[in-house]
Amino acid sequence: MVPDRGRFIVIEGIDGSGSTSQGSVLTTSLRAKRKRVAFTHEPTEGPVGGLIRLALSRRLTGAPSSAYLNGAGQDRETPGLDPETLALLYAADRRDHTMNAIDPNLANGTHVISDRYLLSSLAYQGLNVEVEWLLHINEFARRPDLTIFLDLSVEQALLRMKAARWTRDLFEEEAGLQRVYGKYRELIASDIPQLGPIVRVDASRPKEEVARRIRTIVFRFLEFGEYAGEHTNPSLFDLQLTEDP
Repeated sequence: MVPDRGRFIVIEGIDGSGSTSQGSVLTTSLRAKRKRVAFTHEPTEGPVGGLIRLALSRRLTGAPSSAYLNGAGQDRETPGLDPETLALLYAADRRDHTMNAIDPNLANGTHVISDRYLLSSLAYQGLNVEVEWLLHINEFARRPDLTIFLDLSVEQALLRMKAARWTRDLFEEEAGLQRVYGKYRELIASDIPQLGPIVRVDASRPKEEVARRIRTIVFRFLEFGEYAGEHTNPSLFDLQLTEDP
């Protein structure tokens, strides 16, 4: 007997919103209910994901070998990867992620929880690259069955990161995060078909309360939703950025 397909659920939000910790808590909650669950993330731990993490930490540059410069431009500051190259790396990592982790798990009936996915690329890379092109290079990406957007102000996110981290990645400065937050809101309001249904959760509340809210949404989704990625009760899904009920 072929098992029912698992559901693909994504946790999204700006840096500091808690997507990693909330995804982990949700995974534990589902397993406690005897659900088969795989928790994954982007960038992945694969070879391309490793390159992305190096680029985000500014340890991977776009400087060509001196053999290609013929002595020209060697006094210039070492550049980072250009936005298009970084976007292509994300798309390649997502393809690898889809083929080797997401699709095989879903096919055997295992639910997949991913900390970030396509919406992150559109929000972050979409600041410097056309969204239409990003959607094109990610046309193979599986449409999530459900995305949880952790809505947290940039000010609060920065305070959380300051308390938890010693360093910041490429996009983790206040001005950049403000732009990313605005891009997230713009994209969600656009109702892009490739992104699937999106639910907003107020991530400024205590972490335990946020976790309960996510758990309620996901459990109801697994009970009432359809495996085609559509849902039988549209009132469960807040596709616009209105307040949580």
